[in-house]
Amino acid sequence: MNKQIVASLVAASFFPVSTWAEPNTETVVVTASRFAQSDASVLQSATILTRQDIARLQARSLVDVLRTVPSIEIAQSGGRGQIASIFMRGTESDHSLVLIDGVRMASSITGSVDFNQIPVNSIERIEIIRGARATLYGSSAIGGVINIITKSNKERANVSATMGSLDHHAVSGAWATKLGDKGHFSGMAGYESNDGYNVHPMASNRGDQHGFTGRNAQLGYSHRWNASWSADITGRWYQNEYDYDYSGSLKHGWLESQALAGNLNYRSGVWSATLSGEFSQRDKYDYFPGSARKENKNSDVEQVSTSLGLQYQTTEDWLLGGGVDYRQDTFNEGSLITNPDDIAINPRDNLGTYLLTQFSPVEALSIEASARSDDNEQYGQHTTWQTSAGLAIAEGYQLVASYGTAFKAPSLTELYGLGGNATLKPEESSNTELALRGVTADVDWSLTGYINRIDNLIQYAGSYPNGQNQNVDKAKIEGVEFIANFDVHALHNRISLEYKDPENEKTGEQLQRRAKRVAKWDTSYQWERVLLGTQWQYQSERTDWNDRLGSYSLWVVTASYQATDNLTVKGKVDNVFDKDYETAGGYPAPERAYFMTLDYQY
Repeated sequence: MNKQIVASLVAASFFPVSTWAEPNTETVVVTASRFAQSDASVLQSATILTRQDIARLQARSLVDVLRTVPSIEIAQSGGRGQIASIFMRGTESDHSLVLIDGVRMASSITGSVDFNQIPVNSIERIEIIRGARATLYGSSAIGGVINIITKSNKERANVSATMGSLDHHAVSGAWATKLGDKGHFSGMAGYESNDGYNVHPMASNRGDQHGFTGRNAQLGYSHRWNASWSADITGRWYQNEYDYDYSGSLKHGWLESQALAGNLNYRSGVWSATLSGEFSQRDKYDYFPGSARKENKNSDVEQVSTSLGLQYQTTEDWLLGGGVDYRQDTFNEGSLITNPDDIAINPRDNLGTYLLTQFSPVEALSIEASARSDDNEQYGQHTTWQTSAGLAIAEGYQLVASYGTAFKAPSLTELYGLGGNATLKPEESSNTELALRGVTADVDWSLTGYINRIDNLIQYAGSYPNGQNQNVDKAKIEGVEFIANFDVHALHNRISLEYKDPENEKTGEQLQRRAKRVAKWDTSYQWERVLLGTQWQYQSERTDWNDRLGSYSLWVVTASYQATDNLTVKGKVDNVFDKDYETAGGYPAPERAYFMTLDYQY
C-alpha cells in the first residue's frame, strides 16, 4: 500500500462520494473499499471510466459504455431501449451489483436492473470492480460491482444535440456552478427518441417497429460549512417509453423512476464519517396498443436505504473502516407478482454490518480483510468474508492473491412471481483470484486468473408454465483475463483478452449467452483539434437455450473536431461492416448506423 497516498486520502469523505472531494492528481477509487483511495493501492481488478472517456466513445446509452469494459459481456434483445443483461466474468446477469452514487438500485424485488433507466448524460464517472465484494455491499456482488457516479465538484455548462439512423434524436444539457463560497449547484436534463426496428422478426409481426423515448432530469446541491462538515442532496427522475415484441405482437412498456438522496459528511484528523439516505420509487406498465396504460401496471416498487460509515487511520500503515446499512423494499402492486397477498413479508427489511481493515506489516506487503453480516427478514442471516494480499516482488511488479465469499438473495419475483417458490435459499459463491501486475516498457498490464464456484443457483424447473423456481444448479467458472494500457506516440490503446470456461456443473454444459473467448480493443488518436477512435470486440460462440449463437467481430469508429473553443462536432459509425449477429437468440442486433453530434461548452 502506498503510505503517502493513503494518508493523504484519509481525509476524503467516506463513501458515497462527496462533491467536495479534495483535488488530487492521482486517480481516486471509492467503490473497491467504500472509501477514497488511490487506484495504485486497490488490490481488486478495477476499470475507471471518466466523463471524458464516455464522451470520446460517443455512447448513446450505458450499455454502449459497458460493452467496451474488459470481462463484461452484453446480451440485448435488440436495439436501444430493449432489455439488456450483463455478464461479468461469466456470472449471471443478476450477480453484478449496480450502484448509483454508492446506493444500490431498486433491483432486489424484480431481480434485475434496467440499464435504460440510467441516462448517459448524467454520468460523471463509472467504477467497475471485478470479483466478489459482498463483504462490503451484501447481496448480488458475486461477479462484481458497477458504481455509476453522477456527482461532481466541477463547474461546467454544455448543450449537446445528436441525430442519426432510425430517426434517432437526442438533446441534453448540464449546468454546474458555485453558489457563494460554500455552495455548489448542478442540474441536467435530457430527451431522446428512436424509431427503432423489428427486434424479433417473424411472420406475425411484419412491419412492426420497436422504438424508444426517454426523458430525464437531475438536480443537486452541496454545501460545506467548514473544513469538517459538508452535505449534499440529489434528486433524479427518469421516464422511458418503449416498444417490444411479445409472442409476435407489439406491446408497449412505460417506466418512471424517481429518487431523492442525501449525505452528511464529517472529517477531522484521522476520523471521517458519512451518514447517507435515499428513497427511490419506480412504476412500470406493460400494455397492448389500444389498451389503457393505467389499467396494466406491471409493478410499483419502493426502496428506502440508509447507511452510516466510519473510517479511522490508526497509524500510517493501518486503516480501519466499518459501517451499518439498512434497506427496506416494498412491492405495492402490479402483475409482476402472481398474487401480492401471498407475499409473506412486505415490506422486506435487510440490516447489514461490515468491517474492513487495510494494513502494511512491511513496505512490500499490503493486506486487506473484510467481513459482513446481513440479517434479512425473508431468508435470515448470511455472513460473508474476504481477504486479499499484494506483494511487491520487484520494482513495478506486484503479485495479488484474494479469496472471498458472496451470495445473492432470491428476488420477490423468484419467490412469488411466475413459478414462485417461497422456500428458495440464497445463491452462494466462493471466489479465488491470483493476479500479476506490472509496467513493462511503458505498458501497464495485468494478468488475472480466477475460479468462481456458485451453489444453489436458482433455475426454473419443469414444463412452462407449470414449473417452479428451485435451487437446483451449480456453476464453476474458471478464467484468465489479460488487460494492457499503452501509448504508441499519440495513439492510446487498451486491450483486453479473456478466456473462461463458464460451466453448469450439474449438466456439464456451457452457461447460456456466455462466450469462452472475448477480446476487446479500444484505441484513440489525438491530432491537434481532431480526435479519432476505434472500438473492436470479438465474442466466440455461445449457447442460448436451443439456439447456437455464432461468433462475431464488431467495429465502431468515432471522430470529433473541435471547431471552436466552445463547439465540437462529432461523428460515429456503429457496426461499421454491417455485421449480422445476435447477442440474444432470435433478436438481431442493429445494422450499420450513423450518428452526428454537436456539443457546445460555455
